[in-house]
Amino acid sequence: MPTIMKDDLSKISKLTKQKRGELECIASIIRKTVPETEMIILFGSYARGDYKEQADLKPDRKSGHASDYDILAVTREKTTATNIGLWESVTKECDNAGLSTHARIIAHDIQELNIKLAEDQYFYTDVKKEGCLLYDSKNFKLARKRKLKPEEKKRIAQDYFDSWYKSAQQACNSYHDAFKRGDNNWAAFSLHQTTEACYKGILLVFTNYNPNEHMLVLLGNMVSRHDSALSDIFPKETDQQLERFMLLDYAYIGARYDPDYRITRDDLEYLSKRVKLLLDLTEKICEAKIESLA
Repeated sequence: MPTIMKDDLSKISKLTKQKRGELECIASIIRKTVPETEMIILFGSYARGDYKEQADLKPDRKSGHASDYDILAVTREKTTATNIGLWESVTKECDNAGLSTHARIIAHDIQELNIKLAEDQYFYTDVKKEGCLLYDSKNFKLARKRKLKPEEKKRIAQDYFDSWYKSAQQACNSYHDAFKRGDNNWAAFSLHQTTEACYKGILLVFTNYNPNEHMLVLLGNMVSRHDSALSDIFPKETDQQLERFMLLDYAYIGARYDPDYRITRDDLEYLSKRVKLLLDLTEKICEAKIESLA
């Protein structure tokens, strides 16, 4: 059974013997189920020493719950870290181990984690600073803030594209389902979400920036700076073209909350063709940009 690393013992020295034993149990389950695990890090309230147990909570509280064991599992390969079924089975086994609280496990591969540390992303730097190393294969070291290498920039851009393009495709599938069942408003909202996901994916790939914005007219202006063809996706030369684009832009709010929002099947069919062009162009320009980062 793995033991808590000697250098990190002081961080959890105030935990009871039972708690330390439970952490070793969690580490053992992770290593047994996922042998490729390179590091296991306890972070959050149990690492900081400000955790709350059920007995610490007021019976008449309005919110809050007992603290979980927050665990970061670091793997060698991305495919292992992103295997949702695998980590669900690990969590289930921990839940069945009779622990005094729930183990909440997140997983990242070492390259992704070190990229986030190099970028100085606050959550991961806090995990590194405050965390307690329960297991370390010693095959890798955690990165410090630094300038990213081209291959790391490529990895970030590829991850952004994979995530946001998948979201765009899923929203597009939702559009087709809604259109078939005659739910025009939900179809319009889904087209908006497809467009927004494409725009934000492009911005992240090209600029590493995701604005907290849902208005397509603003997002469209931002992305058109990176490829002029994006300006032609939604033409606004005629009153009808402009009106249809405004229906799409307003769908984020109107299609869900405005009882007076109306959009026709003809409008949807026109807009869906334009959004399909956007999907194709998004894939083309993002793949070219990612390839140029190598």
